[in-house]
Amino acid sequence: MTAPIAYVYLVSGLIEVFLPLVLAFYAIKRMQTSWKIWFVGALMFLISLIRFPLNNYLSALAVHDNISVISMTIVYLIPAVTAGLFEETARYVGLKYLIKDTKYRTGITYGLGHGGIESIFLVGINILTLGVMLIISPDSMPSMLQYVVSLPIYMPLVGAYERVMVLVIQISLSIMVLETLRTKKIKYFATAIIAHIAVDYISLSAVSYGVLYAELVVTGFAIGLGEWAYSKIKNDIMA
Repeated sequence: MTAPIAYVYLVSGLIEVFLPLVLAFYAIKRMQTSWKIWFVGALMFLISLIRFPLNNYLSALAVHDNISVISMTIVYLIPAVTAGLFEETARYVGLKYLIKDTKYRTGITYGLGHGGIESIFLVGINILTLGVMLIISPDSMPSMLQYVVSLPIYMPLVGAYERVMVLVIQISLSIMVLETLRTKKIKYFATAIIAHIAVDYISLSAVSYGVLYAELVVTGFAIGLGEWAYSKIKNDIMA
């Protein structure tokens, strides 16, 4: 018998895969931008993933045979720092050298590509596949994955909610990097890196207190960064 949570995983996966695409279709049509911008955003995010082997190597060095509060703090900090540096640098390169358009609506579409492919590629496809497998052939699931059916039924939807908040953050960071190009002020690029590091590190650290605490952190950053970005783009998107 299929556990009810299997269908929740399926719904969550569908949200994580298709919501970013629906938003992209709407934004591109509404703001008269192009899919090229979206695909450049997606491509530069994927390129930024070259940091993963570096994360693994540095984390192994940090822990080694000594697991302590300091080593675990470093383990949390490493992926946050590399994400901030690699993703924001990739975002800057994509916007400056490949897009070469500093309209705010360009930043929105770019952010939808950057955050959208993150939701689809890193999370959505895996969750959607898990949901399908749990529904079609739950008995064939590896025993180590059976624990998922014992999770609270709302948990997969928490993941979908997080992807929506992260999408807001990715759009906001894209606007922030774009502001660097518009104003020629490096402070916006530096702020984007610091903000990215902060949200990743604090949310990851908060997981030890509970997943919902981590979601509160992500939500707080999404609201703060989203409000700042909206103050910049509202005149452009209303035009």
